[in-house]
Amino acid sequence: MNALSNPPVLIPLFDSSETLKMRTFQTVRCPNCGSLAERDHLLAAQHIRTQCETCDYLMITCSQTGRVVEAYAPGIPSRR
Repeated sequence: MNALSNPPVLIPLFDSSETLKMRTFQTVRCPNCGSLAERDHLLAAQHIRTQCETCDYLMITCSQTGRVVEAYAPGIPSRR
């Protein structure tokens, strides 16, 4: 079975105030290096975080607007 065909998994999380937060995660291909990466859907914060441990890629976007909140991608030149 292909690792990318797995459906998102719901995980209940508790923060310091012990309120329940839900998040889903799925395995995707890293857009930077092509290795397996993890995509977290942080429902309470309305963010989507994609990160790759192989190349240290990180992209956090707003799930409502698609705007980039934070990004780090070594090896990809920045626009100037």
